[in-house]
Amino acid sequence: MNREMNEILENLVGEAQRELCVSPESAQAYEKEKETLLQIVNDRLTEHPDLARFLGAGSLQVMYDNHRNHVNFMINVLKLNEFAMLARMVPWVYRVYHRHGFSYDYFLEELRAWQGAVLARLNEKHAKEINRVYDWLLDHHEVMIALSSGTLIFTAPVMPEWRKQKDRFLSFLLDGNFESCLSLSERIVREQKDVKEFYLQVVQPSLYDIGTLWEEGKISVAEEHLATAIVGRVMASLYTRIPRRVRGKKKIVLTAAPNEFHEVGCRMVADFLEAEGWDVYYLGANTPQVELFRLLKKVKPKVLGISVTMPFNLVQVEEIVTRLQREEDFQEMKIMVGGIAFNLFSDLWRKLGVHGWAKDAETAVALVREWVG
Repeated sequence: MNREMNEILENLVGEAQRELCVSPESAQAYEKEKETLLQIVNDRLTEHPDLARFLGAGSLQVMYDNHRNHVNFMINVLKLNEFAMLARMVPWVYRVYHRHGFSYDYFLEELRAWQGAVLARLNEKHAKEINRVYDWLLDHHEVMIALSSGTLIFTAPVMPEWRKQKDRFLSFLLDGNFESCLSLSERIVREQKDVKEFYLQVVQPSLYDIGTLWEEGKISVAEEHLATAIVGRVMASLYTRIPRRVRGKKKIVLTAAPNEFHEVGCRMVADFLEAEGWDVYYLGANTPQVELFRLLKKVKPKVLGISVTMPFNLVQVEEIVTRLQREEDFQEMKIMVGGIAFNLFSDLWRKLGVHGWAKDAETAVALVREWVG
């Protein structure tokens, strides 16, 4: 993004933080009516006479998915009163869906549909507060379009000596070629120290590139999922070949947040810490909150690490932290967060009340060392 557009974005973010505010009661009312609001919006857009023009090359199912993502994201924005997040994410949403065929006019009609649903289901006070946010989005529609050309490109730096290997690995992922990905990884990873470089210089940047290609409409969701699955298989194969220290008494639980299905970064942290002798309980994706607490009470770890990729899952972390703070058994346990959602909004972890944030697996290990030794 050029300097002029970046200045426009920062001004927009500042304006959103200054002018927008929603009471906890209104946020709760919006969340309580979530499913009904969603159905009203789906019905209005499905029956709209201009639906075909709105969707373009996009599909009805993608529209429904967007509506569910929207209501979940707005719940996070409203409950956290984090309107900077709203201002930064909306241009990205415009870009992604427009590149998948949606007309920009679709967003105008969608926002008006949410307003209508809010008026229909919430009382006057709550509806007025919530719809002030939608008014702000509608007023800034043209600005969102302008900003959508260059916002939130997810990248990871690659050292020059690793670029060729990363590009080869990426090409194999795009071909869906597990055997070539595995062969390349086995040539690179010959001893313990090679794992960190392979994960940080090859795997992570490749997955960021895969995500960008999906955003640009150059690969399908199925191809994105295939690439992620191949990476998971490669990491599982390397796991069996890498010597590990004897597990000690230092216990850590690592998990993706409830409703969060992106887990590769969390898995990298697990591998790094196991190599250092930690007793790691890696739970993977979408761990239900009740099951997480059951395991925490049984294991009593020194550290809990939670990964969030999608911003609409942030409030799940807040709920977990709030509950942990109330329970005496967990007062000494440190809580670490990571994932793209926190990398985009690097001060957000403070607002959620956790003890620290790690931008990648290497930083996570350093933070845990600092806490526990």
